[in-house]
Amino acid sequence: MKKYDAIIIGAGQAGIPLAKMISKKGLKVALVEQDEIGGTCINNGCSPTKTMVASAKVAETVRRAGDFGIHVEGFSVNQKAIRDRKQHIVDLFRGGAESGLKKAENVEIVKGRATFKSPMVLQVSDGESRELQGDRIFINTGSHTVIPDIEGLASQPYLTSTSIMELEETPEHLLILGGGYIGLEFGQMFRRFGSKVTILDRNARLVPKEDEDVCEEISNIFHTSRISTIFNATAYKISGGRGRITIHYKDQSGTPRAVTGSHLLVAAGRAPTSDNMGLEDVGVKLTIKGFVDVNEFFESSVKNVYALGDVAGSPPFTHMAFHDAELVFNSVYGGQRKSNKDRLTPYCIFIDPQLARVGLNEQQANEQGIDYKTGKFWMKHAGRTLETDEKDGFFKVLVDPRTRRILGATVLSKDGGEILAVIQMAMVGGITYDVIRSLPISHPTLAESLNNLMMSIKE
Repeated sequence: MKKYDAIIIGAGQAGIPLAKMISKKGLKVALVEQDEIGGTCINNGCSPTKTMVASAKVAETVRRAGDFGIHVEGFSVNQKAIRDRKQHIVDLFRGGAESGLKKAENVEIVKGRATFKSPMVLQVSDGESRELQGDRIFINTGSHTVIPDIEGLASQPYLTSTSIMELEETPEHLLILGGGYIGLEFGQMFRRFGSKVTILDRNARLVPKEDEDVCEEISNIFHTSRISTIFNATAYKISGGRGRITIHYKDQSGTPRAVTGSHLLVAAGRAPTSDNMGLEDVGVKLTIKGFVDVNEFFESSVKNVYALGDVAGSPPFTHMAFHDAELVFNSVYGGQRKSNKDRLTPYCIFIDPQLARVGLNEQQANEQGIDYKTGKFWMKHAGRTLETDEKDGFFKVLVDPRTRRILGATVLSKDGGEILAVIQMAMVGGITYDVIRSLPISHPTLAESLNNLMMSIKE
């Protein structure tokens, strides 16, 4: 049995930086990974999807070239070349992650599946079995695609968010089961590649956690792009086969209906990867939904066993997993016990225009009984978006009428994620909206529309 100061299960976007930080303390670390180094983000999440989103953006730009006075005789989409470009980026990022780990002193990569034999002992199996003992164990196993229990689905050649990126042909008609972030990104992407796209969702609107005006604007954008959306749809059966798949569903009134396409993408959400690890056998408690039950310091119910990232129920974003690693390291090894409570959670959905948010929206403020004032500025009035002819969306902000500080913001616009970072920094720094209102910001930029946004707040 090999002994380590720390064992980390999962070489994702929390596990890798945590391993490096611990090793720099001169401590011996085992980083256990059963799949590829880099986790979901590098291998089948952020990096590959955003690479393909970029290809889709180019396709849309070429398609609209005439709007900019550029005549293009014609073009075609090479799905295999798009896939190969995606894979090149994945290999590049994964290689960088592996190289960084190999350079780190005191870090040993152990390939295989980890199972708890006792609170501080793991059995790792990868053809052969070995046992590892750690003074502390950190669980960073992430999440996986949920495959709903629908009659006939298991026998169909359905796609997931991973396998759809391996296609060598552009689907004639892509059906998407689920209108969440994954469904929206792939829906718009493949529409731009030339597919007919139909999204079915059980909710009454897209992105239901956002304010109604945000949902309405995204729906308008998708409608203009001729992406079909079917709401209040409960799928109960999948039939057909390769090249012709039918989703049978019931509408809001319970009436049976059906829609047929050439390909089916299952995008019904993700679940924590916490099963078959022997966690509960050694006393590690799980929540009803399968997350490792941790406190604000990422401590599980077993002493010296921690969990972070998606599997611990943290916001399911790479940047939050990385931040988890920093908080855990500081709490356990840095002498600074830091909580994950009250931290800002920014996120960005890479549809076009991007949807980004940080802090409260109106829906949440009203639910919590928080007093606020709001401002809104439409992109169709912004100089920069008129120049680039990307006028969809708006900036929206909530402010505290007493302190004049920013409570939250939603940015639905070209490069919305970049603009959101500016607002996030203002929130962290306690900068009031009237300071931003009169701040000289470079022209012509998107950021200068923050002046107009703050001016729209009624005194």
